[in-house]
Amino acid sequence: MSAVTKPLLVLLLSSTLLLAAPPASDELLAGLQTCMGNGTRVDPLLEHLKEMPSPERKKLSAALERAWPQIRSQYLSSLEKAAKTISSGAQKSKSQARIRELRAQFLEVYGMGEDTMKPLLNSKSMPAVEELQALMLPSTDSVIQAGGDALAKLHHKANVLATFRDAALKADITTIPADSMTTLLEAEKKTVGDISRIDRDAQRILAMNAKIAAKEKIPAEETKGIEECNLWRLLVGLKACVIDPKLCDTARDHSKDMAEQGFFAHESPVAGKKTPWDRAKNFGTSAAGENIFAGSPSAHEANRGWFYSPGHHKNMFHPGQVRIGLGQHGQHWTQMFGH
Repeated sequence: MSAVTKPLLVLLLSSTLLLAAPPASDELLAGLQTCMGNGTRVDPLLEHLKEMPSPERKKLSAALERAWPQIRSQYLSSLEKAAKTISSGAQKSKSQARIRELRAQFLEVYGMGEDTMKPLLNSKSMPAVEELQALMLPSTDSVIQAGGDALAKLHHKANVLATFRDAALKADITTIPADSMTTLLEAEKKTVGDISRIDRDAQRILAMNAKIAAKEKIPAEETKGIEECNLWRLLVGLKACVIDPKLCDTARDHSKDMAEQGFFAHESPVAGKKTPWDRAKNFGTSAAGENIFAGSPSAHEANRGWFYSPGHHKNMFHPGQVRIGLGQHGQHWTQMFGH
């Protein structure tokens, strides 16, 4: 049996230093091994770390430092192998064919009249988007599922050990950063991101939007709403829109007016702000479409509301949209597009 595949307890107890540790340390390690092996949570063990004398905690941390690289490497190597299997050969060809089918299904509904398309937005369009997302932007969970029970067990072991190691490092007040879980999640994200079917040009626009949002201090919920809308557009074969901060300001101002003036309409009663085009001009930009929503502080709920409303849906997925802005005030939202 190789060192990598040995039970963790064997690895942890392999040093003479740890063999001399008090029974409490051994018991805690045995409990950790049980959690890793049978799929249970490690939380009950964490409280005991605070009760351990400092010398025992230091011995425990030293043992964890020997085991962690091996378990982490074994898990990430298996995750990468599963990801490559998904993105190569016959599986990739099959996925590409299905992507074409789903996009055609979506665009067929988009091309219908508003009355005809309305019931199909729920029964055909959103299911197409959801399946496209699973195919083009696989999640860590979906890759683990594709890897089978063996990978799922390795994932559990790595997560349990990462959680326990972070807690032990914090309890020991060591200079070693307690970042096991953070770095593990980052490594998972990179591995899964490497098999994304979003092309490089689209990824460049999304990255540029993130920089614009940060520089212009666009609120987080608005940024999330813009990103979600853009991802939906990319999934169905359209281009992502670039954030126009001035459109965000325009949209936010209209949402504020609707909330404070007690109206819900594209035509504003506020002087100088009658139409979306007037409002965009006031902020030094131009607009080609506007959606409005009220009833939730969630950008996701606003996007879903527009998705299932034929006229708003037509705006969101118009091929000619190039710029985008989103503005929130409480439970009021305005989404704007520009050519």
